[in-house]
Amino acid sequence: MEPKEALNEQAQQLGSVVVLDGSTVRDFAMDEEAFNAVADKLFVSLDQNGDGVLSRAEIRPAFERLNLVEMHFGGPVTKTPDQLNTLYDSVFEAFDTDHNNTVDLTEFRSQVKDILLAIADGLGFAPLTMVVEHGSLLENAVVHETHATVASGHAANKNTVTPSPVTSGA
Repeated sequence: MEPKEALNEQAQQLGSVVVLDGSTVRDFAMDEEAFNAVADKLFVSLDQNGDGVLSRAEIRPAFERLNLVEMHFGGPVTKTPDQLNTLYDSVFEAFDTDHNNTVDLTEFRSQVKDILLAIADGLGFAPLTMVVEHGSLLENAVVHETHATVASGHAANKNTVTPSPVTSGA
């Protein structure tokens, strides 16, 4: 398989090619109804035992999917299992704001919103094309903006949500 074809296949498996900027993410995070619907669904999917709170073990896979590893000159910095546990524990402690060793829905929503707002700040206002995972918070932000644009009657929309092939070149 050619490298370009392999990239296209990998991109389609990973998610959607979207164009977004910080305002896309910020508007989604600030729309309480839309944001809570997505955050609540994510919370329920992580709450494996259905007790209404997330334990360290339940939330860790979500942290692992975020790839919370340091990069050095574009490559990951190797961490020992103990270093990774320390990293994930510190992130869990940030989510567990009442320090009862579980994360409830309110804590989860608050911290996820803070993460999205930080991403929005980092993106700024210059549109960026990227591949986002299907069903991810960022894909949901783009869908939210697309629906808002259609509802307001504006024809132009900077966002696309399609499993588009990755192309090379300018």
